Amino acid sequence: MGQQSNSGMTEIPAPAAALAATTFVILAVAMAGDVHAQGSGAERTAEAVLSARAQAPSRSARPRTRIRVAPAYPYRTYSTDYPVPYKYEYPGPGFVRQCTSWLAPENRISGPVIVPQMRCWWQRG
Repeated sequence: MGQQSNSGMTEIPAPAAALAATTFVILAVAMAGDVHAQGSGAERTAEAVLSARAQAPSRSARPRTRIRVAPAYPYRTYSTDYPVPYKYEYPGPGFVRQCTSWLAPENRISGPVIVPQMRCWWQRG
């Protein structure tokens, strides 16, 4: 293949050496261009994530779950900024409000006074 020199090493023919050098230079330039085109590591990572999201199949094959919110008091058409002073406002259909009232004496600074009192509850009926 090649000729041996006095030192015992094989010489490579000139056209083969030129071809190997040219191939080496072309590969080096191509790799440098790829590294320069890809940018920094953070940019490459961001681009990879974006391209992965664009190519990923959409997970919206099933419609989204709907959450239905029902008001605590369905008959009240307005909302209040403050809590109501009672736990339950109205027990629903089939109930009647029953009340009892009386006059009760109260001791005040000006003397004993009779004031009206009332207690109410809901009763089925």
